[in-house]
Amino acid sequence: MKTYSIRLIMSSLLLISLLVACSDHRFPGLAPNRLRLKTLTEVIGSNQLISEFIYDGQGRLSNIKTYRKDTARLEYTSYVYDNQNKLTQLQRTIQTHLTPDPPRTKTDSYTFSYGTGNQITEIRYTNNAVDSLNFICKPTYNTANQIVGNSVESFNGYQFNQFTTQFTYTNKNLTTARITFLPTGQVSEFNFTYDTKVNPFYGIIMPIATLNLDPVTISPVSVFVYPAKNDGIANLMSLNQNNPTSDGYYDFVYTYNNLGLPTSRTAFRAGFPDRIVMGTLNFEYESY
Repeated sequence: MKTYSIRLIMSSLLLISLLVACSDHRFPGLAPNRLRLKTLTEVIGSNQLISEFIYDGQGRLSNIKTYRKDTARLEYTSYVYDNQNKLTQLQRTIQTHLTPDPPRTKTDSYTFSYGTGNQITEIRYTNNAVDSLNFICKPTYNTANQIVGNSVESFNGYQFNQFTTQFTYTNKNLTTARITFLPTGQVSEFNFTYDTKVNPFYGIIMPIATLNLDPVTISPVSVFVYPAKNDGIANLMSLNQNNPTSDGYYDFVYTYNNLGLPTSRTAFRAGFPDRIVMGTLNFEYESY
């Protein structure tokens, strides 16, 4: 349970990473190829989860529709921007109908606050499943306006959690995330490797794809599930210009198109010689 909790906490601290609107992020396109994500299809066993990307007249990501073909799950995510083109709110409505249970609905909200230099000063997460849930994440930056860490505080009505992180980069890819849990001072460190191709998630803000409608009772940070697959807010990999080949839990193998963009990504358990497939993500792009 301890390892699982650390992985959940890691995902929550990582949400800050991709939410930083750095000037070199190609949001929402993949310049210079003038392509952008159109559809993601995640295949795990016999289950398929499909995400359709919708853009507004200014080329900004405006909605994501995610669904299972058996109609047991439907998500609809909307994006709100201010007059300076900054994302101010992301809201996701999740509907599930797993028979014989009655249909269930949950709404997640992420609210973004900004300071000088268009830096995000705070991300606040709430949902309508738990009134007392309060999750606040605050990033820290270096002089190059690059995120180098964050601090997180969360409260679910009876339990308080606090931790900080530090990030290390190599060639615009985040290679190490170091987490310090407070007040114990316990430290966990995670390392990542990459290919040399274009990462289609670079700078794209997406909510996690979890069927869990309520936060796990041990900690509200567990609403952010790690390791993410096509999940954005829980996905540290959205900070990086190249594609991850390992995140410590999974090894990833890609196929690419003639422009060097991934067309599929297959995940295997890291360190296991039998190479059991854990899931495959298929990418489809559109010109714009």
